[in-house]
Amino acid sequence: MESVIEMNQTFSLEELARKGLKERDVKELSAKIFVKDDKVYFFDEIENKHYRLYSVIHKRSFFL
Repeated sequence: MESVIEMNQTFSLEELARKGLKERDVKELSAKIFVKDDKVYFFDEIENKHYRLYSVIHKRSFFL
């Protein structure tokens, strides 16, 4: 069963990896970018190396 990734929730890098998200290095953006399947996830880094999800878009809308 796949766990849900909800907006405005915070996650550690380990939690994101367990959920199957793969980090992408995008130098033009200050956000942490992760991809899974056909979605691109945008995270803000907050305290203690945790990340807050603030946006999700379709992969075709974002050129990696």
